[in-house]
Amino acid sequence: MQGLDPNTLFSIFEKGDEAIYKEHKIDGVLDNPFVLLGMVLRGLDNFMLMDVIYTRNYPKEYKPQRHIVKKKYYFNLFNYLKRIDWGEVGTSYKAGTSFEFDESIIRLNHFLSYFENIEEYEKCALIRDSILKIKVIKSSVITK
Repeated sequence: MQGLDPNTLFSIFEKGDEAIYKEHKIDGVLDNPFVLLGMVLRGLDNFMLMDVIYTRNYPKEYKPQRHIVKKKYYFNLFNYLKRIDWGEVGTSYKAGTSFEFDESIIRLNHFLSYFENIEEYEKCALIRDSILKIKVIKSSVITK
């Protein structure tokens, strides 16, 4: 097998949800904070799955590239989180009762830990704020 290129290793996911929404001319949903959050959470799940697959199938080739791939991928996911306008939540957008609040918080805590470990504290602050916002939304949905 040829060497693994960390810049193209996970390129299958680079088209992402955003490009698909635009392709189908429904990109208006990209203003919805819950859609953007879903893109982040699904991306985290996708990375974990692909990481396991590459670790098992190509351990020697993947191991030296893993941190580079993860950093690139997580930084891209962070850009979606950064676009969320939490001020719109509760006015223009509402979370349904089936929204996975607890699961979202667990995944974002994992995301937060990654950025803490690489000392990207500005990113940590935004992720932490997002977690707090989700907790507030959860409490308002539950009390209704």
